[in-house]
Amino acid sequence: MSDWRIVHVNHKSSDAEKREVTKFWTGSYIWMTESRLSAPWDDETYGIAAAFIGRRCISTTSYTISKHGIGVLSQVHTDDEFRKKGIGGKIINEALATFRKNGGKAVYLASWAQWIRDIYLGRGFVNVGNMGQRGAFKLEISEAGSDDALFKSGQQTTFRPMSAGDQTDITSLFCAQHPYVVKNYELGCYLGSYFEGEFYILRNQVVEGIIPEERKDKEGFRAIVLEGEETILGLGTVIPSSRRHEGKTAIVDFLVHQNYRDKMPEMLYNLCKDSELDHLTAYIEVNENDKRELLDAAGFKKLTTLERQLDIAGEVFDLEMWRK
Repeated sequence: MSDWRIVHVNHKSSDAEKREVTKFWTGSYIWMTESRLSAPWDDETYGIAAAFIGRRCISTTSYTISKHGIGVLSQVHTDDEFRKKGIGGKIINEALATFRKNGGKAVYLASWAQWIRDIYLGRGFVNVGNMGQRGAFKLEISEAGSDDALFKSGQQTTFRPMSAGDQTDITSLFCAQHPYVVKNYELGCYLGSYFEGEFYILRNQVVEGIIPEERKDKEGFRAIVLEGEETILGLGTVIPSSRRHEGKTAIVDFLVHQNYRDKMPEMLYNLCKDSELDHLTAYIEVNENDKRELLDAAGFKKLTTLERQLDIAGEVFDLEMWRK
């Protein structure tokens, strides 16, 4: 096999290197990659650890690190003819080393096939949730990356609109343990679900022309985060319907870490106040009593119970539908 070398490709790299590392991706990934390789998203660090033979890229692993030191490892790929030669493993190790060099506290990823999961488990990742065949995994680089540290009580908090650099921090929130079945009904986030692809759907609401097939009527869209000192502690969204017959309606979702449940009423208030829409709909699992009380206090009315609405890896759940 020809000699290969590791190259870190980021927004400062040559156009030729950028073209090579983006050739593997389509859909939201190609937009995301090209966008981040054009200019950084807010204060995050993004790059691709890539294996090159000459000018040809044969393997990639991307790393994204937030200003809080939360990371996502993604875009892992090796060309078929170069697999089982140890190249992909070395590229993953290079990406993990980059997290450590940049003060990363924790790294998250999603994985499906068991043989791929075994690669990450062998590097210290642990499974933190499953959504069907999709598993969420976490590597704590330091004690500061534990859930106890990231979501510790008593942090200074701020409500603000979601920004481009929030992806990895929201991933830490969605991978933390919660009593809620429904994390975000419109995005299909339940139980142990991961968050990376869903973040791009949210970004598509505010950046024109990202993913034409997912483009929606953006009137009334809101995405609000509760930012703490260590990571993001809550996310709330209002996602307008794209169906013509539904008119000016939207689905409201909110997830706040249990250590900050006292912030949930304010989150819901910020999502609903001065809405341009005629109707807001929310879905909760029938046993989510605290969310039921919040919706009732905010003026939502229960419409119906949807029996056996969710089937997650054989576990079936009933949902309540509420509307304001």
